[in-house]
Amino acid sequence: MKFYVDYFGCRSNQAEMQEWIHELENSGYELTGSLAEADFGIINTCCVTEKAERDVLRFINRIYRNTTAKWVIAGCSVSKEKQVLTSRFKNYFFFDNEEKAGLVDRIKELFPVESNLIYHTSFKSRVFLKVQDGCNFRCSFCIVPLLRGKSRSLLKPDVLRKARRYAALGYKEAVITGINLSSYGYDLFPRETLLSLIQDIHGIRGLDIIRLSSLDPRFIKYQFIKELSLLPKIADSFHFSIQSGSDCVLSRMKRGGKSRENMRILEYFREFYPQANLGADIIAGFPMESEREFKETLAFVQESPLNYLHIFPFSARSGTTAAVMAGVPDEVVKRRIKELSEINTKRRMEFREKFRGDVLEGILVEENADYSLLLTRNFLSVRVPPLKGFKKKRVKVRITRMLNENLLEGQLV
Repeated sequence: MKFYVDYFGCRSNQAEMQEWIHELENSGYELTGSLAEADFGIINTCCVTEKAERDVLRFINRIYRNTTAKWVIAGCSVSKEKQVLTSRFKNYFFFDNEEKAGLVDRIKELFPVESNLIYHTSFKSRVFLKVQDGCNFRCSFCIVPLLRGKSRSLLKPDVLRKARRYAALGYKEAVITGINLSSYGYDLFPRETLLSLIQDIHGIRGLDIIRLSSLDPRFIKYQFIKELSLLPKIADSFHFSIQSGSDCVLSRMKRGGKSRENMRILEYFREFYPQANLGADIIAGFPMESEREFKETLAFVQESPLNYLHIFPFSARSGTTAAVMAGVPDEVVKRRIKELSEINTKRRMEFREKFRGDVLEGILVEENADYSLLLTRNFLSVRVPPLKGFKKKRVKVRITRMLNENLLEGQLV
């Protein structure tokens, strides 16, 4: 029996989907990339922003009209609007976040299969390893804690068992992910730390690159960065949940901390990882954001060692404090996004240009007739001549030129 998958949103959703695929393949189900061939499909959804929620609904409407397969729909959109979705799409099966743990078993009941076959189809060349879920913070703009609950860490032995299994399947890069990854271990007894977990994963034979997903600077200390830098498998690319460079805006966001503390963390990472690709989330047009406060964010970005930004317009989410705050006019938000985007483009291009002629290491993530695509340790996409049979392989590439702000070109060495 064949199944199709798709997902929206964060890397945790991607990690969950990858885990479901492996469990189903071990039970005799076959993953297909063709909707027409699928007996059923699975979607892992997101509603962290209004746009994400709209994209999910558009996708469900399209498959409802155009496909005959049954669909299993899970995740945050279901947690938020389960009653509405179940009444509108009567032939589909819906699982909120609390029900995800039993999703695979339920699929086996809904779509029984008798097979002795075990498949292994790489959903991605890199494996996403989810180690934590939920969040104990209550940022005024964020709906995630309402949908995923309090922070919950996976026990270290369970994480290591999964990591060893993925290494045995041939994955060379593991991306460690969580809803608030930096809080890993705070809820465990005895308490664990993210650093200790990473150190143990680092010792697993077969995993050559360990990448961390988004980090919360409120949890990061100098010693963490110093100890992390002693682990050679750690990919030198780091992304941070910064959100704003204005202390007043951070206060209204209920983020805690100060912009100077965030800057200090970024500078420490640059000190220990001079070639690292450093990025951050920034929200433009947060409620009541004045022109002075926006200029503070601009100044923060310009003075920081950041190489790229993920820029989001503020999206009001019902149930959050920020949803009832006075908004910023749309035209002002668009202008602020444009100013941030100009800095982002400049930083991205400058960072890529500096590696012209250098040899970088990475993983082949895509193969097709015209070219293959490599992702370097410092998170740069590099196009190389077409290869076959190298997907998931660790390779080296010499950078020959920059094609655009997102893509380099190179030759394997």
